[in-house]
Amino acid sequence: MASSDQDPILQLNIDHRVSEQFALSLSADIPMSGLCAIYGESGAGKTTLLRCVAGLLQAPNVHVNVAGEVWQSERVFIPVHKRSLAYVMQEDNLLPHLTAQENINYALRRRLKHFSKSFWLQDSTKKVIAMMGIEHCLKRFPEQLSGGEKQRVALTRALLLKPRVMLLDEPLSALDDARKEEILPYIERLKSLDDCCILYVTHSKRELVRLADRVLMVTQERFALRENVSEALFPSENAQAKEVVLEASVRAKLDEWGLQELALGGLSLRVKNNDVPVGSTVRLCIAAKDVSLTLTKPEHSSILNLLPAKIISLQAMNDNFSVDVLLDISGRRLWASISRFSAEEMNLSVGVDLWAQIKAAAIVA
Repeated sequence: MASSDQDPILQLNIDHRVSEQFALSLSADIPMSGLCAIYGESGAGKTTLLRCVAGLLQAPNVHVNVAGEVWQSERVFIPVHKRSLAYVMQEDNLLPHLTAQENINYALRRRLKHFSKSFWLQDSTKKVIAMMGIEHCLKRFPEQLSGGEKQRVALTRALLLKPRVMLLDEPLSALDDARKEEILPYIERLKSLDDCCILYVTHSKRELVRLADRVLMVTQERFALRENVSEALFPSENAQAKEVVLEASVRAKLDEWGLQELALGGLSLRVKNNDVPVGSTVRLCIAAKDVSLTLTKPEHSSILNLLPAKIISLQAMNDNFSVDVLLDISGRRLWASISRFSAEEMNLSVGVDLWAQIKAAAIVA
């Protein structure tokens, strides 16, 4: 049980054989704040883990402790409807014969029967609805809503329950790219919730880089908690990982061009605009294949991002025709993949100063 002088945590200890072919093994202490992404190979138990936390899977070797309150153990089992949680899945699960507002009200009435204190206050309801940007669609029925609007209604319903734990099981997977971009900023806002642990299952590296504060990595049915997103995605022992995750701050919005300017130390980057406000910290995922090199600074180029760099190392690839170049850019590391022909033509070697070029559209932010 968490003591009073410690930050509250979600304690999970699971050693459960689901079938002869599949067992779920996990031991982790997850802070009761921010968003913990659950990321890894398909069929490794990510959704099964959420079902354990929700109380949809009752087994003797499943232990769930939420900030000192035991939800599940060998002797204790709190039923689903009495757990302070919200569950949002791939499908919105809205009742088709009710409007968005009626869906929210119906879910809250059912949920609040099981709690002595009512969080369903008119003022907080208005604030959450405004936060999720659904004021315009409250009177519409689900069939009249876009996929993004449906998920925002589902998230609103979940938020108004004031859960201690929020379970999001690939909530964007059923949406097209445009709708995903529409709803990502709203999911980011969930991270500001006090005393609420968000478990977010995803297969998307894009979502992981943008949203996660920490990561439960899944490998061969085993989970490992990683506090650093970059290390989770690209562990140092993985010689094939030629991508990096960098943190930058939003310096300015260039709305006329659909871009935003980021500060990366003393350097500037321009990337696709999103709804993150000026001053916010964002993560960038840059792949080696999207970085080109030049020995001289070009005066006119369609490539918006030009960074001074120094070569740290060169690694010949197995195909014998490619070279991966590790660069230093103001104390940060960046990979570039180029042909061996180019490397020899440019006479590249460790210590050479040059310029790294990156297209704005190639940077995942």
